[in-house]
Amino acid sequence: MSKNVMVIGTGTIGEPLIGLLAEHKDALGLDNVVFFKRTPLSDEKGKVEALLRKGAKIVSTSDALSDFKKLGFTDIEDVENTYEDVDVIIDCTPSGNDNWENIYSSLDQSKRFMAQGSEHGFGPFFAWGINNDVLENDSNRYLIASCNTHNIASIVKTFALDQSRELVEGQFVCLRRANDVSQNDSFSPSPTITKHSNQEFGTHHARDVHELFAQEGKELNLFSSAIKLPTQYMHTLWFTLRFTDTIQHEEIMENLYSSEFLMATEKMSSNKVFSFGRDHGYHGRLLSHGIVAEQSLHVKDNVLTGYCFTPQDGNALLSSVAGTVQHYYKDNWTEKMKTFNRYIFKNI
Repeated sequence: MSKNVMVIGTGTIGEPLIGLLAEHKDALGLDNVVFFKRTPLSDEKGKVEALLRKGAKIVSTSDALSDFKKLGFTDIEDVENTYEDVDVIIDCTPSGNDNWENIYSSLDQSKRFMAQGSEHGFGPFFAWGINNDVLENDSNRYLIASCNTHNIASIVKTFALDQSRELVEGQFVCLRRANDVSQNDSFSPSPTITKHSNQEFGTHHARDVHELFAQEGKELNLFSSAIKLPTQYMHTLWFTLRFTDTIQHEEIMENLYSSEFLMATEKMSSNKVFSFGRDHGYHGRLLSHGIVAEQSLHVKDNVLTGYCFTPQDGNALLSSVAGTVQHYYKDNWTEKMKTFNRYIFKNI
């Protein structure tokens, strides 16, 4: 049986995900990686050509095929035919819920459908290494946690849950980049505060992490705020965790260094971390869930405070790949995911 995957969208998440799947499809045991691009744009011709060179295949709507062929993409198929041929569909657009209602819900429900974190309600949250067991339930669709959700969840898991420390309260401030370096729109010329739209959790970041762990029966007291800053480098997370018992700085550092998905850094500026990812990451992205500024970690009695950089959607990429591979290889999917260990750094 062929193992065919389709990625919807070629934006800041879709483009690197297509490349990650296509370039590693043999190691992952995949046959075909297909991507759906709706609009034929001459200024994105080079991007499409690069994805095809990596081994992916392009599809689009029937009314756009002739325009794509005019750009030189003669080997392009109708997406309507492809929907039936693929087993996994990963939606990387801001229309995942709408696409479910209009398209995916009418397809064979034995397929696996995944959407990105902004599409709240699409399915149960999944974050690679945080709640792998959720992939074993009966759901045919999953919501890939956002980059900041990955980061906050990793902080909570590393310093509280994995150590069996009782977390009294977790507070987080997401210092968000204005937009991605690949984008021209939505840049913020000044710090812009995000309103606390949720009475219990503040912003959606804490709500999403709470829901992720609640799926496992863990009810955590979390609260988040967010502010958008005039930078394109990286999100940065300020966090404070309050425990029932006193903690020691040495223990916290040991927890950090032994974490599977957090990395440590002596760098204290996001541009330094960002440039390391540009030079050494995959597609310019670090794939760890978060990068803790180890010199920012502060311990006083039962309270831990610190800063952690959030990779620009890099952490969500591996979760999408993991959700794909597990669909095909129930018994050894975690072994296949080890092919990405080369991109995971312990210290930068």
